[in-house]
Amino acid sequence: MEIVRVGVVGLGNMGSAHAETIAHGKVNGMHLAAVCDIAEPRRAWAREALPADVRIFADYTEMLHSGAIDAVIIATPHYLHPVIAIAAFEAGLHVLTEKPAGVSVSAVRRMNAAAEASGKVFGIMWNQRTTPIFQRAREIVQSGALGQPKRLVWTITNWYRSQAYYESGGWRATWAGEGGGVLLNQAPHNLDLWQWIFGLPDRIRAFCTNGK
Repeated sequence: MEIVRVGVVGLGNMGSAHAETIAHGKVNGMHLAAVCDIAEPRRAWAREALPADVRIFADYTEMLHSGAIDAVIIATPHYLHPVIAIAAFEAGLHVLTEKPAGVSVSAVRRMNAAAEASGKVFGIMWNQRTTPIFQRAREIVQSGALGQPKRLVWTITNWYRSQAYYESGGWRATWAGEGGGVLLNQAPHNLDLWQWIFGLPDRIRAFCTNGK
């Protein structure tokens, strides 16, 4: 089996989880070769928690051009997802980015174009698609066993995030760091599941109320 040398950019909640999972050999065919974070405390964590042969960078461009990796996992604040992905494709690397793809449609389109031009493998982390109950729901709907759906409702009430969650990172739920709040953070998972199971809608109407 070919071993893919991977680097992780961003060592927050998700990035550190990816790094540890790969470092502990839980992903067949993948080797953690490098990690990157601009924050020294996170790099200090990497030095303590990860194997000694993992290279540690403070600048993602240096990691992308180091020759140490074949692929990159992007787990940074949202605005940087397309920026780093495009740089990685230009460096000849495969890319897996955390959701969302980005904050602006134009940036995501540029990323998609760079991915297509590169010929490299490109994926977005939609981990909820691996949940068996959602996979089975998709199989049932896509098989036609329920006939032609006319009205589809997706209600989620158990994805509560406490204030402590938002305070765990200065970029969370801010326009500058995240590009919004819940709609750009938790909601993309469920919007993705909704269209993955039922298909993309032809039209969308949205309502927003305050003070409730």
